[in-house]
Order: sequence, then C-alpha cells, then structure tokens
Amino acid sequence: MEQFNICKVCDARIELINEKFNLGQCSKCKFIFCLTAYSQEQFVTVYDELYNKEDSKYQRHSIIEFDQIVKEKVIKIGLNRSRLIKKNILNSNCQSVLEIGSGIGLIGAYVRLKNEQIKYTGIELDEEAFRKSQLLQLNTINGDFTEMEKIEGQFDVIMLWEVIEHLQDLKLFLDLAYKKLNNKGKIILSTPNYNKIRNYPNREKDQLFQDEPPIHLNFFTTESIKNIFELYHFTNCKIEIKKFPYVALTKKLFFKNSFKALLNNYQGSTIYLEATKK
Repeated sequence: MEQFNICKVCDARIELINEKFNLGQCSKCKFIFCLTAYSQEQFVTVYDELYNKEDSKYQRHSIIEFDQIVKEKVIKIGLNRSRLIKKNILNSNCQSVLEIGSGIGLIGAYVRLKNEQIKYTGIELDEEAFRKSQLLQLNTINGDFTEMEKIEGQFDVIMLWEVIEHLQDLKLFLDLAYKKLNNKGKIILSTPNYNKIRNYPNREKDQLFQDEPPIHLNFFTTESIKNIFELYHFTNCKIEIKKFPYVALTKKLFFKNSFKALLNNYQGSTIYLEATKK
C-alpha cells in the first residue's frame, strides 16, 4: 500500500506517533492521520460490513433509525447536532444544504420535516444506505464526496456528521467544499475528539478510543481542526466539545467522567465545528 510521507493537508513534515495504527502527526498544523493510503474498493467493503451485515456494528444507523422514520415517524438527531442545524439552517436564511455522508437520510428527513422549502441534497457512498434514502424520497446521490463537483450551483450550508474522519483526500474535500459554498456559506460538522484518550491515563500504548483505520483515517483535536479550516480560507471557526459522556447508568466510569466534566477536567468525546467561507 502507498504511504503518506508529508502532511496530507499542508505538506509539512510528519512524525510517527502511533506505530500500531501507523498514525502520523504534522509538525505544522498538528493534524493526526493514518499514513496508509487505502483504496476506494476497500472503503466500500468496510462500510458495507459495518452498516449492512446482520448484527453489524452500526446497524442502528442503517436499520433501527430507518425503521423509526418509516414505521414510528420518529426522527432523533441529538441535542448538539440539532442546535447547529437550527442555528445555521432552520433559523437562518439558508435556502440550500448539502450533506456529505447522508446515510439513510436521517438528517435530510429532519430538515424536510422542519422546513420543506429548503433544498436538500445528500451524497452517500454506501449503496444500501443510499437506496433507503431514496425510499424516503430524498434528493440523494450514490458516490463519494467528489460527486459535489458535478452538482450545479452552490450551497448555503455543507454539513458532515461523523464523516470527515473517514475522508482520505481531505485536501480535495476542503477545496471542493470551499468552491461549492455560497459567499459567507457555512460548514457545520461533528467528529470524534482524539484527545479523549487523555481520559484514560492507564491506557495501553497506541490505544485509540474511536474506530481504527481503515474506518477512521483522520483524528482531530480542537487545535488541529481549527488550524486546518483556517488554512483552507475558512474564518470565524467556532468549536464546541460535547461536555458530558454518553449516558451509561450501569457503568461506574460514566459517573466518574461526569464528575470530572463538572470540574472541567474531562475531554469530551465529540468536536462540533461551525466555519464560514471567507
């Protein structure tokens, strides 16, 4: 397999920081990413196994959430995500929105439910998830993020929910996203916080507390994600961290981490970013 020898977003020198998963960190922008370059065919196979196989790891996204929309007419998108959508899409002058990694259409269905006048477009790599979004009669495209270049016009908002960590050619994505946004357009997204490893001082060497390559290829901190978006001409970058751990009342660690969060001594699991086209 091919290897990255320089930073894949700013071309600066990199240092190997995780031997087990072959992760490097940029000396300039501080971006952490997998140095192994995987093929598109490998990604398609990996995501099919994750989302569509019986008892698959992310079955709740492809099956349970879809059934909730179709059978129960329920759309649950989470508090922090809904806040960003309300602020930048529903409660603004947004007329068009593009979602990269649109999945079965959960967010698209949510936006349509709240305001059917907003023009929604989704792009989804996994074919099974794409087909389900079509059953929801959403305007979606089956392909990777490069499909956005073929879409006519520009968008007021581009959004990615737990997706940017999967994109191998991050430089191309940032260039295309900037090109496809209207003047003063916004990117809103969520991604795992790499620094949550600090919540586990007794962790094993090279242990990750999120999906490993080739599922996750990019690993962000609040510092690095701000550096990257500013490098690609985005401004007014606003970053929030999910402050409290996910609820797990049967686990002692949940209560321990909740107490640490109250003392501002907890590294939240998720980064939320809002950035504006300059």
